[in-house]
Amino acid sequence: TEEEILNLMKSSQQDTETELQNQLVTSKLASIQEQKLQNEALGGSMSTIHFRSNDVPVDNKNVRVALLKIANFDKELQNCGKNSKKKEQLFLQLLTAYDDAISLVSEDLKEYQNMKRGPAVNTKRFECCNLLGFVSFEKLKLCMKRNEDMVNDLREEDCRIMKKNVGGRKKVDKASNGGSGGEDENSEAKRVEEIAHLYDALLQDARSVSNLPGGGDVNRFINAEDGASAADNAGSMMEEEKLEDEFLLEANANVLRLRALRCYYVARLYASSTLEKYVEASKLFEQALTLSVEAAEEIGACQDMDGGEEYMESMEALEKEIKGAKFRAEACAYLARSGGGSTTKSSSSSKSSGGGGGVRIVTSG
Repeated sequence: TEEEILNLMKSSQQDTETELQNQLVTSKLASIQEQKLQNEALGGSMSTIHFRSNDVPVDNKNVRVALLKIANFDKELQNCGKNSKKKEQLFLQLLTAYDDAISLVSEDLKEYQNMKRGPAVNTKRFECCNLLGFVSFEKLKLCMKRNEDMVNDLREEDCRIMKKNVGGRKKVDKASNGGSGGEDENSEAKRVEEIAHLYDALLQDARSVSNLPGGGDVNRFINAEDGASAADNAGSMMEEEKLEDEFLLEANANVLRLRALRCYYVARLYASSTLEKYVEASKLFEQALTLSVEAAEEIGACQDMDGGEEYMESMEALEKEIKGAKFRAEACAYLARSGGGSTTKSSSSSKSSGGGGGVRIVTSG
């Protein structure tokens, strides 16, 4: 009826007005927050950061505002609980804030690089390099923590399923063909492949950490920038210092840890019932074992590595896992050679790896 149509039009108009009011309120709050950050930046907040043994002044007010935004988003992210939708939104906002800060610092660095060399300009370059390294490192840490949380959840699920499969294994001998007895043949391979791919992403970020700008001594940096002969002398000194940089020691130890984990899961993928490449798997397990031992040694050599104790324990646990998995792979390889099993996929798996259950092999790190 005409009355119903009028009521619908009024309701629609009210909804539109409410949405506009909400947008105005949101805009007003954002403006107030921005002004608050501007005042804090002018008041000296976030005027210095610490990175790789250097206290670096933050002279650019816009950069200070960007760092304050990052701090606010990070605090909200820590306090948002398990609300996945809100958490995802805050995570993306925080990433954007990091990108904005990186862009601002990069512009400053480019400006100083275009200036004539001199002690004052070289000092500013040094500060910008460290500031850029600091912001990039914090962004990488954020991404790595997110991926590490995801992969840890998958590993816990993998552990529960593997225990369940062992506990409920059928009496039919599945060991000779790599089957776990309790789940679909492709399920384990898909799960393990997903874990391996996450370690790919983590390893890429960990290597990026090792290549970040910053660190070193400001005086050596200035001397290195002053001329070719001075640069040669300073270069060797900086190279020596680089080897002793605690930041790099930790970064390289973390790379080894992630390489060991990735290699282990790639080996498990080769040893899965989908591929049954036990000889290759055994070699990869051996490589993973070597990497895990090296990683544990390097982590132990780091004095104050965040999560160092936990990483050491995880490497020790991984060593035990690898030894057991390697023994099983070698047993399956022996059965395949002696004709005691149905493992004929070593030659045919190259055909099935592209379409065999959707499994795609990733190379070992």
